[in-house]
Amino acid sequence: EEQVEKTPDNTAVIFGDSVLTYRELNTAANRVAHYLRDHHNIRPDDIIALQLERSEWMVIAMLSVLKSGAAYLPILTDAPESRVAYMLYDSGAKVLLTDVSAAERGQKLADQLPVVCVQEIVHPDVSNPPAVVSSRSLAYVIYTSGSTGKPKGVLVEHRGVVNMGLSQQRLFDMSAEDRVLLFADYTFDASVSDLLLALLSGASLFVVPRHRLQDPDWLGAYIEERGISVLTLPPAYLSGLDKSKLSGVRVLITAGEEAVAGDVALLSGRLRYINAYGPTEYSVCISSYEVRGLPEGSSIPIGRPIANTEVLILQGEAVQPVGVAGELCVSGLGLARGYLNNEALTAEKFIPHPFKAGERLYRTGDLARWLSDGNIEYLGRIDHQLKIRGYRIEAGEIEYALLTHPSIQSAVVTGYAFEGGKELVAYVVAATEQALPDSSELRGHLSRTLPDYMLPAYFVALEKLPLTSSGKVDRRALPAPEAGSLGGRAYALPRNPTEQVLTGLWSQLLGRGEISVHDNFFHLGGHSLRAIRLVSLIRKSLGAEIGLKDIFGHPTIAGQALLIDASAYDERAQLTIPVVPTASDYALSNAQRRLWVLSK
Repeated sequence: EEQVEKTPDNTAVIFGDSVLTYRELNTAANRVAHYLRDHHNIRPDDIIALQLERSEWMVIAMLSVLKSGAAYLPILTDAPESRVAYMLYDSGAKVLLTDVSAAERGQKLADQLPVVCVQEIVHPDVSNPPAVVSSRSLAYVIYTSGSTGKPKGVLVEHRGVVNMGLSQQRLFDMSAEDRVLLFADYTFDASVSDLLLALLSGASLFVVPRHRLQDPDWLGAYIEERGISVLTLPPAYLSGLDKSKLSGVRVLITAGEEAVAGDVALLSGRLRYINAYGPTEYSVCISSYEVRGLPEGSSIPIGRPIANTEVLILQGEAVQPVGVAGELCVSGLGLARGYLNNEALTAEKFIPHPFKAGERLYRTGDLARWLSDGNIEYLGRIDHQLKIRGYRIEAGEIEYALLTHPSIQSAVVTGYAFEGGKELVAYVVAATEQALPDSSELRGHLSRTLPDYMLPAYFVALEKLPLTSSGKVDRRALPAPEAGSLGGRAYALPRNPTEQVLTGLWSQLLGRGEISVHDNFFHLGGHSLRAIRLVSLIRKSLGAEIGLKDIFGHPTIAGQALLIDASAYDERAQLTIPVVPTASDYALSNAQRRLWVLSK
């Protein structure tokens, strides 16, 4: 609201052709906030669920909930229905705010919960609502993967959000001239950082549709064309981006997983490269490191604590000296309140501060050590939590979901390091006298309760799980994923040159040997980033202009080959077919018949 007074006519949010000034954004958010207070009796610490597509209305909804005094709970529009129903029930949300595109699905899932379409709200009062929250009131609730089989809600307070926002604003020297891309989905707390970097500075926030984020070629061109100056990306995504498109970027922040040394070396001399670190339980960011040339050692440090943040490296309650590994524990203004409706887990993870009476520490489960220059080096996980392409995943939640299949007696999920990065692998043992289903059926079973990023790339059948002498699963003795992997459909060899080339490209991307032309790309470990790489390889190898949506629409080698050959045939045909007299109808050509079949 202070920034609105300073720069009312500055551009605040851009989505496609929609442009909102700071005054217009504030007015729209105020209208919704007053409606929520007047019609739903909103009070501090109430929770309002959001289920909207990425647009200017998503930003309006987030701000309006904060202005109303409530905390927002973001939910993806394509999240599994059972997962959405659980989050709405567990959170005790008072209202579900949707947009036009998600309203019907929201109405179906919300049961007795009031469902309100944000675009349809009308309220006469557009003034700034009187503040009713304190620094200790809830700002947002984000659900993360849970080791017990259910996601857990993290409760984050206003003081942590404000501390992070102001700290990063100063650190990155933000100004009203900056242009910030909102990359992260609003179900991840990195979105809060992007939002505040722009709107606390009078800068412009650029929002793009979700499907556009799956195309690095398009996004790179957009970043260059729109002059994006501040950009936060996962390292895996940055690796697939054309770096020449980042010439206008002033500050680049990577977070969520280990920074890629090659990208750091290439970019750190051209712009301010920030490697950041932070779990959901601590208001987005704990520490950051500005890279000025590659440091000695194998990894990029995660830096020093941000303002009003204390980091301890502990072994038990003993503080570890410089160079000695221990668990990274954090305390300070950004500390979350705990987990919603889970006092036992809150007590386990948010422990009393060993040296400061009345304060708490959060045990991150991350292994780290202090470096001699005062920075922190991240060394990995202590427990079985996984980080895959920036997503935080509890193996226990996937294992629990697998055990609900009647054919599975026991299961273990782990992360396996391939040349192209780490992937999820599920090891399963069949129930007595039960045949294990193939990978396609297992992925379908899991997709009813888990989001796409939690679906294993490999399913490996074992007669029994290897155990240690103490009776626990010996994860180090689990075989490589290729050994005993469950396949999909019956194996079929390539039948023409296009299928042969595609088989080679799939094998290169997926790290698999025997691939059937009828196998599903996404059932063999393909995901959106690999699909993006496949599009690029197809263009280079076959000269075919195929798009990302074509990979999702035709996920088999047979389907992709048919699409590529039909397009090539049609292009050649257009050059050679002579003009014929006008008639009321014509016989279809071979290419037209094939395209008709594809369209159906």
